[in-house]
Amino acid sequence: MNTYHLRLNDVEDFVPQLAEKLGIGFKSNLGEFTVNIPLDLGSGKVSCINFPNGIGLYSFNLKFDEDTCLRIYHPSVNPIRFIYCVEGALNAYFKDEKGCELKNHQHLIAATLANGTQCFQFNAGERVRICYLEIDRKKFQNYLSFDLKEIEEHYFRLFGDINAENEIFQTGSYGLRTMDTIREIEDCGEEGFPRINFLGGKALEVLSHMLLQFREGSEMHEPRIKKRDLRAFERAVTHINENISNTGTVQQLAKISGINVNKLQDGFQEVYGKTVNNYIRDVRLTRAMNMLLSGEKGVGEVVYELGLSSRSYFSKIFKRRYGVLPKDVLNNKNLSEASE
Repeated sequence: MNTYHLRLNDVEDFVPQLAEKLGIGFKSNLGEFTVNIPLDLGSGKVSCINFPNGIGLYSFNLKFDEDTCLRIYHPSVNPIRFIYCVEGALNAYFKDEKGCELKNHQHLIAATLANGTQCFQFNAGERVRICYLEIDRKKFQNYLSFDLKEIEEHYFRLFGDINAENEIFQTGSYGLRTMDTIREIEDCGEEGFPRINFLGGKALEVLSHMLLQFREGSEMHEPRIKKRDLRAFERAVTHINENISNTGTVQQLAKISGINVNKLQDGFQEVYGKTVNNYIRDVRLTRAMNMLLSGEKGVGEVVYELGLSSRSYFSKIFKRRYGVLPKDVLNNKNLSEASE
């Protein structure tokens, strides 16, 4: 097994140190660090960005040719991590071997005792995608506009233990809302300052999902939806996102998902609070706004690429949601670029 020991004196040392251990360079842009896995060791990349509020957003999409372990040690920071497995399997454990195997739709809240080591182990030849938040609890506490002691006791135990006097290792399953946010993080095509702000907002969104799901006790609150149904809803959501111009009917989506129409509709109402068709509409509108803000496509092109019925209908629902017409978004984008 290949083992890499990372001693991190600063939260921004992770990618630079990993790159050094792998014998390769890394990229840095506006505080976002990225390292590609060398081809002689595997494939994929690791990215991370740490924000002023103490929250770090880490994304792994990689495959190692040999069993590989990352041993992460912070001598001066006692972070808490919210780890989400999106694809494959991750063996996560502490130095004392307390650990678990995370698989798709599972998450882990982990914090070692002071001066503890956390380990991530990847199996040879297996593609693994994980996303996690690493929170510097001292910096996070100082960033808040209120005394952390004012929050609920079970949340305070998570975030208030800045000296890492208590070990945390709690597993559970996360839902489609969290999955959607992670997908948006992975698919973010923005660049520069807009990208950094987008990722910062999405990191807070992931954290909010976790806080809403968290319940006092040794385990995370499990979703009320059965796991097999959750996987069926995810198949529908994946199909919608990958085929947004031609998603098919609700009946066709139900067939793709492997469940009946009523169960699919009920599931979307429970998870998203909307019908399947309204979910598709909102995904299209979000994509449309991003495309118009990029300034690379006209309104007619956006309508065509998203499979919308007509330009007038698109303008109507777009204004209803955003309070502005699509052409005005495009014109304002072009005007701002012309003035630069």
